[in-house]
Amino acid sequence: MVHSTLCVTVERAVSQVVSDFQKYPKRFWNERDIHWSLFYYLKHQRVSEEAYPTELIRAELPTRKVFPGKKPARGHYDLVILDAESYYKPEVQNMKAQTPWKEFLELVEIAVAIEVKLWLNRLSPENMAKRVDWDITKLTDKPNNVQNAYFLNFVQLNFKSDYMMQYYQELRDYLTTKKQPGLSILCIPSDPQIQSVSDNWL
Repeated sequence: MVHSTLCVTVERAVSQVVSDFQKYPKRFWNERDIHWSLFYYLKHQRVSEEAYPTELIRAELPTRKVFPGKKPARGHYDLVILDAESYYKPEVQNMKAQTPWKEFLELVEIAVAIEVKLWLNRLSPENMAKRVDWDITKLTDKPNNVQNAYFLNFVQLNFKSDYMMQYYQELRDYLTTKKQPGLSILCIPSDPQIQSVSDNWL
């Protein structure tokens, strides 16, 4: 499956999660609920042909980049679809389970990396930016092995409140400033009447 076709299939699975989220927003208590729903629809859409249930679709895969700090460490992606061609190479398949991540990550490409955010409360501008920036950094900072990146924002607020509507617009505006090639950003309100479907992708 070529990557352009893969992206269409991924976005079809995302649209199914969006539909569920807007029909039954109270069923989504945390980001993990969205992860499981997306995994289900990715499998249902047959985004990859794999012998085992989770061979190419993986959760919490480490980033190739080690990020600086008091204790330098890798980030982790919420969900990824591994590039089959690089994953099934003999040198990867012959690796032992105890092989250091560095060796694995230098050989395997990520066809699709996905980060998910569930927004349940209004945050200060600084905290909002911090939540957004870290996920986008993981998806885009070099060196990385990500071919197609998705940042999915599900917003579950009291949209009858002008205060919360203002916050929602501020979030959309900030996300819009982060657009860049290779990164697809979704911002979806739990109330489908807030915006048209064509405005969900920024």
